[in-house]
Amino acid sequence: MNKISMLLVVIVSASVLSACKSGAPGGGATTDTSAQSSASSSGDLATRGTAETSQKADEPQIDYMRRDIDVNIKDGNDALQKKDYDRAEKIFLVALNQCDLYIGQEARQAAILNNLAAIYEEKEMYLQAVPLLTKAQKLFIRAFGRKSQAVYITLGNLGRVLAKQHRWEEAANVYQTAVGLMEEDAKVVKSESYREMLDKCGEAWEKAGNAFKANKINAKIKALKAPAK
Repeated sequence: MNKISMLLVVIVSASVLSACKSGAPGGGATTDTSAQSSASSSGDLATRGTAETSQKADEPQIDYMRRDIDVNIKDGNDALQKKDYDRAEKIFLVALNQCDLYIGQEARQAAILNNLAAIYEEKEMYLQAVPLLTKAQKLFIRAFGRKSQAVYITLGNLGRVLAKQHRWEEAANVYQTAVGLMEEDAKVVKSESYREMLDKCGEAWEKAGNAFKANKINAKIKALKAPAK
């Protein structure tokens, strides 16, 4: 899994645990049928996840729906880092289904959707990954605000998946949005992540055949390389 996707797993794991700590304990809570229809629209995936979490014969039987959401997310992250994508997918799908039982789950839903998209990217299931990343970045904005690191990293992930499908103009616009968000933070524009986002944005504009926008991005890259006066 690429380093930016893995970085988001780490960032979000910490953010979700702190931002949602009071929202969804392991036990019962009220159901919010209106909460985050964007994530709930992945219900077909979540339902599938519940059905597919049967254990192998040599594994202990685990009722994931009865476990704490954060335990499931942690196990899913562990499986993802070990590249056990099938197991990670199953656990994340159940965790996504669990989120529908609680209010205020934007951060958890966004994290799960992003991680599911990372799995589908690894499996080259790009069409499945794109809508999940689109929903994830919107949910991160609701949870943490538009300037959150999780937002522009998710946009970077979305741009990369679009680029892998040669959807260059779409990828370039997504990267451009991420660059704009990063430029709102003076510290971020000094980071290697900002430079990498510029590189990807410029490349996407070039491959999209938009020399004007590519040159504007390349000018920013040259300015970063120029020695400080």
